[in-house]
Amino acid sequence: MSEPKLTLGEKLGIVRLELRGVRRAAAGIEHQPDIDRGIERIKDRARKRANGSK
Repeated sequence: MSEPKLTLGEKLGIVRLELRGVRRAAAGIEHQPDIDRGIERIKDRARKRANGSK
């Protein structure tokens, strides 16, 4: 599956989630499935937008 074209807002959302993950990793929390799900959710919305479906 190819990566969707992301808008600036979507890119900023992913960066925000990744920064949260970095802070948690610094605190010793290694397993972060909620961060992964959040990033995947943003990419899914971009795929749906690119395909024209809602």
